[in-house]
Amino acid sequence: MSEDTSSSAGDGRRLRIGNVERNGAMKALDAHLEAGRLGVEEYGERSAKAAGATTAGELEELFADLPEPHSVLPGGGTPQPVAVAPVVRDAGAVTQRTGGFLDTAAPRIMAVMPFVALALFFTVGGWWWFLLIPAAGAVLYGGRRGRGDRC
Repeated sequence: MSEDTSSSAGDGRRLRIGNVERNGAMKALDAHLEAGRLGVEEYGERSAKAAGATTAGELEELFADLPEPHSVLPGGGTPQPVAVAPVVRDAGAVTQRTGGFLDTAAPRIMAVMPFVALALFFTVGGWWWFLLIPAAGAVLYGGRRGRGDRC
């Protein structure tokens, strides 16, 4: 355990990273997905690798073929902020766009859920299929409360 992980050029790739760096990488990948540089499948693969990364080198590999923005790594100089555009919602509340696939798919999924529940009710039977509607809403929208997406 006497490894020196100071900021020399070769050691920068072996520096351990934390949640801040992983979250920064995810936000940068969101920006690349929104810009159309990444497809949904490739975005998913790179996001999974970013979530499991433990060293700065693992995150650097994810952005090797992408222009800015990149993730901010320890000892990498000044951080580059990721631009997040404000979006005006129905009631005039301003929130931040996350740019994820689920943000665009969630309303469509919720629109289909009553029909899915109705079809299951008539084919399989049982009233409890209608509980899928609020369950899908909780799964798709429930985690946003702490992220400032309140309207």
